Amino acid sequence: MQHKTWAKSRSIRLKDFDYTSPGAAYHITIGTSQKQSILTNPGINRQVINILKSSADLYGYHLIAYCLMPDHMHILIQAGENPRDLREFVRGFKSYCSNATLSVATPVATKTNTTLWQRGFYEHILRKEENIADTAEYILNNPVRKGLVQNREHYKWCDLMNYVERRDRSHDATDTNVTRKAK
Repeated sequence: MQHKTWAKSRSIRLKDFDYTSPGAAYHITIGTSQKQSILTNPGINRQVINILKSSADLYGYHLIAYCLMPDHMHILIQAGENPRDLREFVRGFKSYCSNATLSVATPVATKTNTTLWQRGFYEHILRKEENIADTAEYILNNPVRKGLVQNREHYKWCDLMNYVERRDRSHDATDTNVTRKAK
């Protein structure tokens, strides 16, 4: 069955998941506006990475890994002890990036005169049985899988940051005792 939304956007977020859960780990994917290859400009990429690092700290997340591809980026983060809502983190990060990168003169930015990012984002909440290190490996190997480099160490726009071990209270989006907000 096809859903008709007529001017309403459907949320792809889990309805009752607590996006402020300490210890929750997320693999986030954000696309560039109109899927353009904007993230090839070293000036923009450096700004995006710096803003990502400062935004993670500001919103209470541990940045584990990231990878900037030409038309999207991957982020692996884990919520600290008192994180702000994941959706606020992504909105803030995207807004800071868009404002900062508008000042970088690029043919793409001046041609499109749009924001840097697509509307929305995708997140995968890591389940109990999923390994953070495996997810980080997947993210870091993205440039190799896409044929941009033969060895991931040769790709400048990926990094493994501070690895944070999962606690016993790992989150699982299917575990109602752990992930549901108290009402």
